[in-house]
Amino acid sequence: MEQKFDWSATLSAPEEYPVQVYKGEIIAKDYSQSLSGFGDIDYGWGEEGGTVVMGPDFKNIPDSLEIAWHSFVDQKNFEGKWALPKEEITKLFEEGFIDDFANKKLTYTTFVVGLAPNGLVVVWLSGAGNQIEVAHFKAQEVFVNIENISDRSKPIFSKKYNDIVLSELNEKHNTFERIKQKDYPKIEVYEKYRKKYLWKPSIVLPQDCKLNNLIFHFYNGEINNTIKENLASLDYNEKAVFKKCYFHWIDKNQKRRGAWIEEFNQEELYDAYEALGEEAQIDLIIKIIEPNTVVILLKNNDKEIEIKKYKKTIE
Repeated sequence: MEQKFDWSATLSAPEEYPVQVYKGEIIAKDYSQSLSGFGDIDYGWGEEGGTVVMGPDFKNIPDSLEIAWHSFVDQKNFEGKWALPKEEITKLFEEGFIDDFANKKLTYTTFVVGLAPNGLVVVWLSGAGNQIEVAHFKAQEVFVNIENISDRSKPIFSKKYNDIVLSELNEKHNTFERIKQKDYPKIEVYEKYRKKYLWKPSIVLPQDCKLNNLIFHFYNGEINNTIKENLASLDYNEKAVFKKCYFHWIDKNQKRRGAWIEEFNQEELYDAYEALGEEAQIDLIIKIIEPNTVVILLKNNDKEIEIKKYKKTIE
């Protein structure tokens, strides 16, 4: 008998490219969850929105995804239907992970369906501070006959509604002027985020300090949470460029300390990874110097680049 799991699904879209789904389902053998009715989606790429609590607690793993949405900034509509990699997803649910805070094995609970410009669709599994991409697709741009749209969704195609969404977006992101100045995120950037490099992180702490955990958020929407039992086995593997990281350690006085490093300059990071090369083994070295100095280096066998633009918080 096929094993069942407790899961739900939600949506994600970039802050600068809000969307609204007017039709869609994630479909399992014994259950399907609607993906419409979530309203405007603009939480940030990889950031999940509201979740659905209806339906049975335990369900078969979904095997397909069908979705159609309206993109406000580029005034386009996209649709698609695809098979999901059910075996791979089932394996991830079965393997789960050890949660550092709960100190027990947990597993994924949420399918996050990301909708980006140009019809890019990315599906992540999310749960307890971990998020991993399991599928990506390309939807087709379509013409929408409003007469075939449900009454609930028809307003999103009206000029009035679109003007309101774009006006609010402009207030927040200066959208119209930034598009003119070519300073707005390019529509292809979300595909670029999926590019991976062969790299390994190393945290260098003051003497007699012990690293406790390490959390990376990546530009491609993935999140990796490494507990202390697995820190020694970190090795080179293909990962996207990191967006921010957090880690905790126990200092020589047995006091718990933490560092939050975020708000990197995206261009500086990508330029550094590109300069070091796709084929090279890259080391990310984050060095903590007491009391609150941070040095960040990216290096391969031939070159070393210091990363200088970021925000740090050390407690």
